[in-house]
Amino acid sequence: MVQTAQRIPGMGTEFEPLLVGPAISVTVSPAAGVVPLGTRSFTFSCTVHSNVKGPESGVLRLRLPAGWRSSPESAPYSMSRDGEDQTITFSLLPDKINPGEYQITAIAESQGHEYVEGYRLVGYAGLRPYPYYRRAVYKVTGVDVKTAPDLHIGFLPGTGDDVPQALENLGLGVRTLAASDITGGNLSAYDAIILGTRAYAVRPELKSVNNRLLDYVNNGGVLIVQYNLQDFDHNYGPYPFSLGENPQKVVDEGSKVVLLRPEEPLFQWPNRITPADFAGWVEERGHGFLSSWDPRYEPLVETHDPDQDPQRGGLLLARYGKGAYLYDAFALYRQLPSGVPGAYRILANLVSLAKNPGFLEPGGGAK
Repeated sequence: MVQTAQRIPGMGTEFEPLLVGPAISVTVSPAAGVVPLGTRSFTFSCTVHSNVKGPESGVLRLRLPAGWRSSPESAPYSMSRDGEDQTITFSLLPDKINPGEYQITAIAESQGHEYVEGYRLVGYAGLRPYPYYRRAVYKVTGVDVKTAPDLHIGFLPGTGDDVPQALENLGLGVRTLAASDITGGNLSAYDAIILGTRAYAVRPELKSVNNRLLDYVNNGGVLIVQYNLQDFDHNYGPYPFSLGENPQKVVDEGSKVVLLRPEEPLFQWPNRITPADFAGWVEERGHGFLSSWDPRYEPLVETHDPDQDPQRGGLLLARYGKGAYLYDAFALYRQLPSGVPGAYRILANLVSLAKNPGFLEPGGGAK
């Protein structure tokens, strides 16, 4: 077996098999998304990676659904050495978006060859790397989804999810927040702030300035907290709650879902959410379900695995002052990069809550 040697800081010299890859690798990430019905244009990006020793150039084009066009029709790429990447963005102009799936394939042409797949190395230091190959195909689904107008959304990253990309798919602008924004920025500029998955585990500033987030809600903002684990079990919400010693999860992605209050304004506008929006989910329903909570939190959804007690701690809503505090243990972060239509419709309703007419009726809260 032919091996290569590389020096890894802290570990010394590591011997690994010599990997043989294509001259050109083409990748799209994520592999799926949605486009709202009626969209006239949207952007699409893909990355070309060169394994050629020395300069390399070629042309990238797209294989599109019938009736679609791209601007530009094709784009040149050029790298000066092996290992370089170049990301190219196209504007796509669909003839018409209907409900259903469409496929876009990125094709790199070089030296008389076509390349339609790419790879990334998986593994970690000390473990033999393995190239994971995937065709450069983007699955886009036409979805009947609406959002409130003129939304301003902030997103604080946690351990990693694609919520910002999903919001951009919906045609929304989102600003990724830094620690300084949370500790001293003007939070009132945002209609909704979303905390990334397990943010309280990796963002120490949240624990020390959590009251700033609660003040933001009290003054009319919407705070959406994605799933957390024990790091979060310190009553960071406006009212007490608990994850318990063993936070629950629901792993059956097809488990029955019951809307406990289907008339709740959150489910009515701008999209009417029904159990059908939980169809076609992947991997799981979610985890980090709350086990108990103050009665001022309203549980909105019930689901459970076979032989599991009903779980109502997956999506809870609390009014606080003029705003709303939402805890979401449902795995939207898994569904969004897989292009699950219902997940986008649910996300659209969550981020639109500050402008939801039904939600505003009892006590105001509009910005």
